[in-house]
Amino acid sequence: MAIHRLKLVSVRNHKEKEFDFSPGVTVIWGENGSGKTAVLEAINTLSFGKSFKTHRQRELINTEKKELFIWGEFFSNGQEDRVAARVSEISGQVIKLNGKNIYSRKELLGRNVVVVLSPEEQNITKGPPAERRSFFDRIFSVVSPEYLQTLQNYSRTLKQRNAALLQLRDNIITEEDLETWAKPLSLSGSKLWKLRGRFMADFCALLTSIVQQYDSEIKMEILYSASVQDEEQYLKIIVKKIRQDILQGRTGYGPHRDDMVLNWSGRNIKSFGSQGEHKLCLILLKLVELFFIKEKTGTSPTLLLDDLFAKLDLERSKNIVHLLQELESSSGEPVQTIVTTTDLLNVESSGLMSTSPDHCTYHLER
Repeated sequence: MAIHRLKLVSVRNHKEKEFDFSPGVTVIWGENGSGKTAVLEAINTLSFGKSFKTHRQRELINTEKKELFIWGEFFSNGQEDRVAARVSEISGQVIKLNGKNIYSRKELLGRNVVVVLSPEEQNITKGPPAERRSFFDRIFSVVSPEYLQTLQNYSRTLKQRNAALLQLRDNIITEEDLETWAKPLSLSGSKLWKLRGRFMADFCALLTSIVQQYDSEIKMEILYSASVQDEEQYLKIIVKKIRQDILQGRTGYGPHRDDMVLNWSGRNIKSFGSQGEHKLCLILLKLVELFFIKEKTGTSPTLLLDDLFAKLDLERSKNIVHLLQELESSSGEPVQTIVTTTDLLNVESSGLMSTSPDHCTYHLER
């Protein structure tokens, strides 16, 4: 579902601003500090309930104000969503969907999906395993309510068992009390591994195809092997490792320990990748994310590109545009793309604007 209109009040350096977006390409340009990225943060907040730049929504509030307001209208295939977010320094964030308060970000997932390509996401390739798990868990949760529910069940049970481990170490509970968490953990953990393994296989197959279309010289792959155990085997391993878990005060076995290793030319990019390789790896992951969500849901997400074309040479920029054109031609509908840039000429040179006859631009000033 594409975003049609956005209103910002006291968001970063925007006191009050409104935007109407093209179903194709919208370019927001201006010098650094003019509030371009804040527009994308606001859209992400309405789509996922949070910014992609910070975990503290209060940081989005204009420094001269005590609260902010974001309102967006999403429209596709005759359906309309109105999403509003209010963030107060005192009371935190409240989100309304079509006039009704929502109490979990889960209620937003899958409704108005966006794919963000921003420098803030570079930790997916550079950071610890948790960054990659979070990246893939979010994608799989968007396309599968079953995956989301299983992930939430597992995370909740894991948290409870870890708390029980600390209580046992402090002699608050007995080992018998701890054992009550083993079966539900093995049930949700084994199911999560099976679902994750299936979706990872699909994602990796799509990655191979996209990389070949983008540049056949690039050798990129994801190394992932889920330690899939049936519930009974999983339970035996948890029981076997209980002494180690008590000593460490946390559960050491399960899907929460997974890593998805990104290999570039046969080497782990986290350890050996150059700055340019990290940037290109992230771009390719995000393009696959876009295609993957389209393939699984039948709907193209809105693509948010934060100053992308300033960081790529012309050939690579045109390759990205070519892939987006491929997606558009196969689906018969435009991929809504919202781009920020300091230099409008960079976007024009990439050919992106020529793909959308009804594109629009906004110039922001500091």
